[in-house]
Amino acid sequence: MDVLTALSNKSDYSRNQLQLIVSAWIMSGLAEKKSKISLHDGDVSEDDYDKRSLYSLLYALYRSMGDVRDEHGQRYEFTFNTWGYTWPKSWGEAPDHQRDPQRFGRNAYSGLYHSDPVKAYVKARDGEVHIVEMGCGTGAGAHHVCSNVLPKCTYEAVDMQQAAIRTCERKFVPDLPGRLQATCSDATHLARPKDFADFVAVNETHVTELVGVVTEEDDRFFRKAHHMIKPGGFLVWGNAIPDPTWDACFKFLETLGFELVDETDVTEEAVRARDEDKARIDTYVDQCIEAFHGFKIPVLGAKKRAEADVALKNFARNPDTRLYLNMVERKDTYRVVALQKKR
Repeated sequence: MDVLTALSNKSDYSRNQLQLIVSAWIMSGLAEKKSKISLHDGDVSEDDYDKRSLYSLLYALYRSMGDVRDEHGQRYEFTFNTWGYTWPKSWGEAPDHQRDPQRFGRNAYSGLYHSDPVKAYVKARDGEVHIVEMGCGTGAGAHHVCSNVLPKCTYEAVDMQQAAIRTCERKFVPDLPGRLQATCSDATHLARPKDFADFVAVNETHVTELVGVVTEEDDRFFRKAHHMIKPGGFLVWGNAIPDPTWDACFKFLETLGFELVDETDVTEEAVRARDEDKARIDTYVDQCIEAFHGFKIPVLGAKKRAEADVALKNFARNPDTRLYLNMVERKDTYRVVALQKKR
């Protein structure tokens, strides 16, 4: 069992199923010649995992763990699968959720709507705007935006992972009746009318990851966003991706009819957030690993426990992992951008 490639994005694995899956992965170490996961920094080659399998595992894990404790003992459910960043001083006063265990993820969603062009657009419509998020994860960010950032908006949260959408339907949709819709779909295949959304939001979505190029998947992704956005509406996008890829994407988006109207590099703030969040992530990973019996298997359990520990921390960009160092070295830069569709 290779948990990095073998799981289905259409499944929402139960706690018992996850126990069996993890145990099978641990036992597969008997036939494994070389681990796909670097014990040094948690790096996993792009060729060695399938994002559908990886996120199927992660979202089922988040749900199955339920309420966990942070490093201070505060209880919360892990729903923001976002690295986020500390609130930039140039943006003014920080939002009032700075004591929340998942505050950096909330910042990432609040920050999508911080720019003056976006604020002016929202104000002109008295806040009554419609948002489609491509790659919403659990919908935690959608709920945050609807509740705290744009309280008059309506929102469709779209993700290909069934486990993530079920969390959204369970935890967030009932709290916002008629305003939040959760849709399980590959966002590039989403059948929606032309020019119907005021905003398409993209927050740390698993695209634009190859250095300096726009892939076929990226092409489909951006064309779908352009199709849905009204003339004058916005693509709001935040992520940490290979630095040369930003310019490649901007050039491509310009050919579609977008204009870059706001851009902020928050890489320094993203690194600071990972430093400040380290204790919480360490505590969370410890709780996850302790929950699975297979890690107690002699020899193999200890080996795979070490792999799971560093891999989970790498995907969270914890300090000293490969993805964290990519930001420190500015191989990856985290930017928050707004692109307006030309009228």
